Amino acid sequence: MSKAITKECMALLKEASEMFDETGCVPGFDGEQVPAERIVPDAKEYISETIDDPETIYDPEIWDTPGLALVLSWLAQKWHRRCHKVAPRGSKNPEYLTKEQKACLDSAVAELIRKITQGRSLN
Repeated sequence: MSKAITKECMALLKEASEMFDETGCVPGFDGEQVPAERIVPDAKEYISETIDDPETIYDPEIWDTPGLALVLSWLAQKWHRRCHKVAPRGSKNPEYLTKEQKACLDSAVAELIRKITQGRSLN
């Protein structure tokens, strides 16, 4: 399986981003508009699961839901910037999040939710 993002996926992510810019919402699992901050816990769970079990890295339900893929990307970027010193390194053996890593992920989640809700209140 190719890890490259297809043009179709990029178009869906762009559409989700534009929806967020206009409404503060993203497409949810059923395609309906959902406030972006409500998707953040699902993105956090996915990050935790992919660390605990690297076999879950590709999940079509996630990547075929542009709103979740977009929010997951935002959270991963925020977590990387905020927590890069405690982020797990790739290895052949599954690595579980430490308490410090979980705390840092939780703070990245809180910061992303705050940023999303503040951005919407400015519009």
